[in-house]
Amino acid sequence: MQATHKDAEDRYTAIRKAVIDQVNMDFANRGERNNKAKLIDSNALSQSKQWESSPKRRVDWDWVDGYNSFRFRYPKRFEMALWHNNKLASLTLGRPTYMGQRMRLDFIEACPNKPSDLKAFEISLFAIGIYAEALGAHELRIMNPINTQVRDYYTRFGLTYVSSGNYLYATL
Repeated sequence: MQATHKDAEDRYTAIRKAVIDQVNMDFANRGERNNKAKLIDSNALSQSKQWESSPKRRVDWDWVDGYNSFRFRYPKRFEMALWHNNKLASLTLGRPTYMGQRMRLDFIEACPNKPSDLKAFEISLFAIGIYAEALGAHELRIMNPINTQVRDYYTRFGLTYVSSGNYLYATL
């Protein structure tokens, strides 16, 4: 790893940690002691392997290899592991666009067996929005929704679908 890459990794990790702290403060203020946001680590990746055998799983993405590749390529990335009662509830990855004007949410997956009342997408949207604003982005994009049902769900949060690019967006 080159020094400039390591400097960027360190600089943006500090921002990611500040966002995670803010999300956890929001949980505390709402009395949600069962929820905890963290950066993605080896424990989260290990627990994500358990999702692979679930018949409820909608995607076939390898979080271990995918995260490690994404982490190396994008030091400015957003990442979050959401925990509920000390069990992994969701993983989220995104990154700013090249010029930094937009923030992309590239991958989000909830545990196939997460509690139905846990709003993993809403929490991730809140967190990545904070990160985007910290970077000075003016737009949030959710890339390549898995199907029309998921796409329609995202539109309930004020996101607009762009079929030509297969993404949704909202202005920050």
